[in-house]
Amino acid sequence: DELRKLDAAERENYKNQMEDLRIKCEDKKQRVDEERKKFMEFKKQVALNAISNRSGKPVPPKDIEQALSVENKKEQDVVAVRLENIKLKNKLKKKEHQLKSKEELAEGLHLIDFEQLKIENQTYNEKIEERNEEILKLRKKITSTVQVLTHLKEKLQFVQAENQVQKGRLREVEAEAAMKRDILSRTKQARDALRIDNQRLRQSCGLLGNEPLLRDFEERKDESDDLRERLERLKMTHAELTLNCNQVRRKIEQARQNRG
Repeated sequence: DELRKLDAAERENYKNQMEDLRIKCEDKKQRVDEERKKFMEFKKQVALNAISNRSGKPVPPKDIEQALSVENKKEQDVVAVRLENIKLKNKLKKKEHQLKSKEELAEGLHLIDFEQLKIENQTYNEKIEERNEEILKLRKKITSTVQVLTHLKEKLQFVQAENQVQKGRLREVEAEAAMKRDILSRTKQARDALRIDNQRLRQSCGLLGNEPLLRDFEERKDESDDLRERLERLKMTHAELTLNCNQVRRKIEQARQNRG
């Protein structure tokens, strides 16, 4: 009776320990899953803001989802292979222990059983080697994926910096264009004022026989011609600035779309 009580108590103790370990494992697994989910979301956001080296355009969300799905599948495969590897190692230890026990009891061991254990041992060793090779391949693939994501993140930072530079240039061009428009407006006003003065002078008196007035008229006409030429040059400059502004706006809009 005493031995039965001790055995029952020991079994209950082992059962409690196993339950405690199970709870701890579940808690750790939940935390690992949460961190993995956050990490996958971070990689997704980086990829969405990245620019493809081949096309120069943002990576399509569909391609990103597919790549992340493949990577997640690979990680699950790694976990499964590691678990299988642990199971195989435990089985191997068990078989080795059985083999050792039978070797110690070699007198009662049949030769066929010994050979069978050797074959099973070799089979388990081969399986473990295969799993180790699969784990190594999966690790290399994961490392390559991480390097690609790092490159995409650096590319995104470069594009954002270039976008800021283009914005600064656009502000400068717009300021210069505003100044040119102001000069053009004032020039037009001066031209209109001269035209009105000329008309009024012609109406008030004739030019023939009035040398000072004629000379003044010629000077004003020369000034008017100069202003007209300057106005044409300003119009051309304004057109060039407008074209440059439109080109800069299109580049910025394209950069914004690529970043989006």
